[in-house]
Amino acid sequence: MKKIEVIVFLILAAAVTDVLPANKLAGSHRKKVEDQHNLDIKNRDAILKELSAFLEDSSGKISDGNVKLGIPVEKSEITGIKSTEDFHYTGVIPPKIYGYVNTESLNMRSEDRSDSEIVGKLKFREKVQIIFQSDKTDTIKNMTAPWLLVKKENGDEGWAFGAFVSEDIPAKIDSDTGRTDWNMIMPASGRISSRFGKRIDPVSKRRNSFHKGIDIAAPLGTPVYAAESGSVIDAEFKKNGYGNLIVIKHGNDMATYYGHLSKILVSGGIKVSKGQLIGNVGSTGKSTGPHLHFEIRKGSQALDPEDFVR
Repeated sequence: MKKIEVIVFLILAAAVTDVLPANKLAGSHRKKVEDQHNLDIKNRDAILKELSAFLEDSSGKISDGNVKLGIPVEKSEITGIKSTEDFHYTGVIPPKIYGYVNTESLNMRSEDRSDSEIVGKLKFREKVQIIFQSDKTDTIKNMTAPWLLVKKENGDEGWAFGAFVSEDIPAKIDSDTGRTDWNMIMPASGRISSRFGKRIDPVSKRRNSFHKGIDIAAPLGTPVYAAESGSVIDAEFKKNGYGNLIVIKHGNDMATYYGHLSKILVSGGIKVSKGQLIGNVGSTGKSTGPHLHFEIRKGSQALDPEDFVR
């Protein structure tokens, strides 16, 4: 068994009629993501408008207007802020995640804090559905974890301390990675604006540049969580383009990278759990706007993060 600290975003489906208050949290964040995306597009169009005016004015002064200057990059080829699907709805994060109580008795509370009203009890090994993870964390019995909104099989819901809810570890060990399924979580809530592989670099505009991770566009300050448990081996500003960067080392020579952060909330050498808050989305380093650059490596080889996130 291992501690489950997951980021779960409540999916609003047309078939659902009983909407929880917690749904407003996910809806509010999606609105912020959409607003940030629209602002990025507006800023881009404003820059292109100014550039077009400059080129038109300059062309008129060159050879009596016989020489026309062209825009170096077509608007359709700027991929850094293109509109792509919101991963809340792509199935990257499963709509239902279950856990099991790993303590003798666990209180369900009305709010995500230890002094709120007790609304129910959970017993050892009881199966619950994990609906939502709060940004709030507590330290109980020397364990720090977020609060989870859980649902019992009879439909009762309440907040439970995340350290006392666990998931099963796959029994079969894969010889290559050391695990049958990494089951990493998406480290931030937002919009995937650039995927793994070849692309036009949004800053240098170089064609066929290779993107070694995925970019998650999100409002400045959006929480960033550890995709998997491990040890922080680097947490500092990098001049090579990453900006504020956190690197977490996992088993079997695997590591996750979290770049362009506005804040780093962990330090090198400490151990972190999956789902633990480690930083905030920013635009430091080589960046065109607020987003998280998320990268997974095995040794020096970059791997597609979407192959590891469940």
